[in-house]
Amino acid sequence: MVDITIELSDDVYERLVAVAASGEIEPEHLVRQIIAVGLGVNTSSKEEPLSSVLLRNRPEDLLSLAEAGPVFVRDMDHGDFVLITNERYEQGSSST
Repeated sequence: MVDITIELSDDVYERLVAVAASGEIEPEHLVRQIIAVGLGVNTSSKEEPLSSVLLRNRPEDLLSLAEAGPVFVRDMDHGDFVLITNERYEQGSSST
């Protein structure tokens, strides 16, 4: 993994910390997820799901990612979820 340093205003940093805390995630981890999702890269897995903070704030980005494959999301209050297209769901349920 490559390190990158960015300068943020105090206001932006305070907002980042607050948003990260709402999802019980470290601010640095949230920034990595925001960047990946913003670039259209699905880094989620069962072991490392995306924060539900992204689902609340950028649902269209996660839905776009789900068109290419499953998107794993963790909500600290409600558990783990997987976003998939209806087509993939139908394919999976027809095989059972």
